[in-house]
Amino acid sequence: MPSSRVAAATLALVLTATACSSGASGPAGTAEPTLTLAVAADVSTWDPAVGAGGNSLGYLQAVYSSLTTLNPDFSVSPGLATRWAYDAAKTTLTLTLREGVTFSDGTPLDAEAVRANLRRGLDTPGATQSALAGIADVQATGPAEVTITLKKPDPGLLYQLSMVPGMIASPKAFATLKTHPVGSGPYVLDLTASTRGTSYTFVRNPRYSLPTPYGFGKVVMKALPDTNAMANAALSGQVDAGGVPMATLPQVEAGGLAHRTMPGLIMGMWIVDRAGKLAPPLAKQKVRQAINHGLDAEGILKAVDKGHGSRRTQMFAAGTPAYDETLNTRYPYDPDKARRLLAEAGYPDGFELTLPSENTYVPALYPIVAQQLGQIGIKVTYKPVTSNLITQQYLAGTYPAFMYTYTATENWLDASLFLAKGGVFNPFHTEDAKVEGLLDEISVADDAARGPLLRELNAYVVEQAWFAPLYASRNLLVWKKDKVKVEAAADQLFVFLRDYRPVSSS
Repeated sequence: MPSSRVAAATLALVLTATACSSGASGPAGTAEPTLTLAVAADVSTWDPAVGAGGNSLGYLQAVYSSLTTLNPDFSVSPGLATRWAYDAAKTTLTLTLREGVTFSDGTPLDAEAVRANLRRGLDTPGATQSALAGIADVQATGPAEVTITLKKPDPGLLYQLSMVPGMIASPKAFATLKTHPVGSGPYVLDLTASTRGTSYTFVRNPRYSLPTPYGFGKVVMKALPDTNAMANAALSGQVDAGGVPMATLPQVEAGGLAHRTMPGLIMGMWIVDRAGKLAPPLAKQKVRQAINHGLDAEGILKAVDKGHGSRRTQMFAAGTPAYDETLNTRYPYDPDKARRLLAEAGYPDGFELTLPSENTYVPALYPIVAQQLGQIGIKVTYKPVTSNLITQQYLAGTYPAFMYTYTATENWLDASLFLAKGGVFNPFHTEDAKVEGLLDEISVADDAARGPLLRELNAYVVEQAWFAPLYASRNLLVWKKDKVKVEAAADQLFVFLRDYRPVSSS
């Protein structure tokens, strides 16, 4: 059940940095430090139009610049676009581009290049296409001006343009981007020093001209999905910084590493067949509520994540406008109440439910869920799914529900993905008049009105029990303070490549 962020998605990178070593030469001919990062998965594609998010973001941000830049509080700042403005109806967005930027192949990054990228993203099936689906038209209305016309207001568009959908590639390289990325980012992929599926080396892009500084002359990213191996590398002094399991905190403290807890993933069940097409009982609200009461979230947290997390019943991120702490007490573990709810819904003897399972991500979770649901009368039968097909099958509506981990981020993006009728993570395209009405109101609301509307939406979805969230995990970021500085806030959800700095940098 991998962390998911279609078109943005995801994003919660597990990065590990090795000790700084000699690398590329700086302006004065002195050797610059090298940063080696271990990423939790291999890059799936180098083409932003295909829409690789999640762990692939760590790779893509090295070679591409995006139209806007994401801040820790989910607001955006200038990137390739220095300023922007909406019309009164919020359906026309005009971007003013930074002038004088070129791609690493020497091609000018102008309005026509941006138009071609966004148009290609809209025309290429994948996550980027989904993220940009609200765009009706995009035009280059000047050498450094792009005008985007929307089908209806989209409060999350500027956020999307800070992520993979907003990464701009050289139009001359469109045909070969999947394997040979060409952007305007701080680094260039050195294919001669890279091994597909194992290690990727990036060297400074001499044409990089954006104001965000990057202190390392060379970056090496290695695909290392084994978090225990990451922890061992950090504790043995082979690495300078990175993400390790929270369970290693005692060893981290004993080893003298600096550390900080970071927000993690939301673990739980997605009850996507809300109309009962595959599993008729799931169409009943009381059945979905029974599932929520029938899962011992606190017990599962202790068994699976050693208690390193906090109880959640909602899918929105803590600290965002939609989040309501009081909702987390809505579904206490109560098997007796769960059985009563099933009986009231017309299933006094329970029912059978076929769910997918896989053996790579938290395999211990599945027997626990089956046992606890079995105790309230829901007999779970698992159908094994290979890890590389999980998201594909889940989003195709193959299963009525599934266990998943999710990185909650910006409220509008999350709501658009898993609540809206056309949302990618609403595979059965469930339509709810209350949800659609609130989304329409939120899309045109000003900042003062948007928060209460988002909380109303959150409360409604929790009461409808469209999901059975269990807990939000915590990550542990560690680093050797004499080698690397990590310029990330304690509550920052994403650690970007720009947040890693050599200790010698000012």
